[in-house]
Amino acid sequence: MIRYTEETKKSMLMSNNIEDSENTTEWVEFLHRPNAYYFDFDLVRNEIECRTNFLAGSNKGITNNQIILKIHTNRYDLTFVDLPGITKVPVGDQPADIDEQIQKLIISYAEQSNSIILAVVTANTDPSTSESLQIAKKLDPDGIRTIAVVTKLDLIDEGTLQDTKDLLCGRRIPVKLGIIGVVNRSQKDIVENKSMDATLKSETEFLKIYYPDIYTKHGNKALAHTLQMVLITHIKKVYPKLKIELEEMKQKLGKKLLALHTPDNKISFLIGLLKDISKSYEDTINGNQNDVSVEKIVGGASIARIFQQKYLKTINAIDPLQDLSNENIAKILLNTSGTNQSTFVNEKALQRILSRQLNNLVGPSLDCVELVRSEMLNILNSIDIRCLDILKRYPQLNEDVQKIFEKLLEQNVNNIKEFIASYIESYQECLNTANPDFIMEIVKSNNTIQEEILAAANINKTSDGNTSDIFLTQSPFTFGKSIVQPIPDKMTELKKIEINRIQMLNQLLSGLNNQEVSLESSEQVKLHRDLSICYFEYIRKIVRDFVPKRIKHKMINSFLKDLDKNLNQEIFQTYLIEKKIDEVLLEDESYKKDRIDVEAKLDAVRKALKSMVDIQYF
Repeated sequence: MIRYTEETKKSMLMSNNIEDSENTTEWVEFLHRPNAYYFDFDLVRNEIECRTNFLAGSNKGITNNQIILKIHTNRYDLTFVDLPGITKVPVGDQPADIDEQIQKLIISYAEQSNSIILAVVTANTDPSTSESLQIAKKLDPDGIRTIAVVTKLDLIDEGTLQDTKDLLCGRRIPVKLGIIGVVNRSQKDIVENKSMDATLKSETEFLKIYYPDIYTKHGNKALAHTLQMVLITHIKKVYPKLKIELEEMKQKLGKKLLALHTPDNKISFLIGLLKDISKSYEDTINGNQNDVSVEKIVGGASIARIFQQKYLKTINAIDPLQDLSNENIAKILLNTSGTNQSTFVNEKALQRILSRQLNNLVGPSLDCVELVRSEMLNILNSIDIRCLDILKRYPQLNEDVQKIFEKLLEQNVNNIKEFIASYIESYQECLNTANPDFIMEIVKSNNTIQEEILAAANINKTSDGNTSDIFLTQSPFTFGKSIVQPIPDKMTELKKIEINRIQMLNQLLSGLNNQEVSLESSEQVKLHRDLSICYFEYIRKIVRDFVPKRIKHKMINSFLKDLDKNLNQEIFQTYLIEKKIDEVLLEDESYKKDRIDVEAKLDAVRKALKSMVDIQYF
């Protein structure tokens, strides 16, 4: 029920709760004063005034903060929201836009379709000018959820009694839920602390005297009865839907309360939880989780994406000649030859060049390890939601699990980084130019590189001085190209050409400095540049295949293999030996409050369902 009056400076939510006992004593609780019970309603009034002044000040100010109180009674089961009355001209501490603020506050409550509006009008003013009725008509144009409450019946002249009677009989205000007149305490009554029982008695006597034929339909008791019947009628109307919603809410709250339940056997609970965390993490890595996310890539798929979209993309983008000019190569050739003239292939120069260029593969490979480490920590936040909720509930346990994950990954990361760096270093320090895979890299390279290598060696000339087409023919197994299949005799000829090509390159590169050939400086630079490109591509393929496999084997699989054992040893065994199981399962304070809140809500839902059963037969 929504009511707005001029005396109110804040929104006040009053909940009347019927007690099952036959005790007629009524008492009040305030949300801001937990565990304080008020049996004297004069003290309740004083508390409301003190709280109002605290929230809104004592000089006509208003506030959006609610005062929430619960009235335990055996009379009515209703909830009221008392709102400030409309003010046009600011006074006291009120802001300049007081009118706009109050309008927004009233509308925020009254516009809700399930709210009943109590539009308060005074009997000694023209109802057609009533601001409360105007707002009610705007929000409820058909008047199906508005009750007009007429106050100050005792302040009108006798000459206007008939007009007031017409008002009370509904002849002047079009509302369908009724118009009820009331006589509240006067300022004198408030000063003299006139009791509520005495006020109700005086009200009944007044109505009998001035409105004898309609007095039973008016007064505060009639208002309370009307509100009760409106509520019951509304509940009956929405009963099927409301019952389903309450049953669903009951189940949901029951599950939530079960999740917040304190374990009876903490040792068994901790052992089971650590195993669940380990299994859920492994399932998430391996793509076996129960709830598959449709919003983002998680688990092992996110690690695979690091390999495919980040590492391979980065490693493939590296230029074999990055930061290496022909001038740099020429200087390396001179500096590694000493006082001797450089021979056909300067092995020391080639080793220096490749050591320098292959070093560009180290950084991205080690970065890949870090990216996977970071993602494996993130995956902990994607495990089964039940495990995550429990970890949030126990801060110490959550912190310990995080530390174990970080510790295990740190150990694996350091080892694997050292191994990868050493692995690439072995190719930097030990060249094998006679390796068939390296030869095949040259065979697959573009025609320009092949031509330059053999032109430098002066062995690609035929006996008649023309250039042979052996190295100018693209390899028949070139990837990504469609090749027309030749006839068998032609295929045999191409196969022989391929074999001859490989044999000549093998002969050329296996000898290196044994070749008694001297080259012009520019030719030698081209040769070493081309050989460096081919060798770099050869090693790049090895590294980009090796790094993800090494990470999977020695980082991911090893981590998963040892996770359950380490969680058990580092957490359960440690706390068990030190007899501190209670410490690791110390609950966060917010969860205690949540449990109390859920218990209260569940109790309220159960009472609502019981009330609905009673209302059916009302």
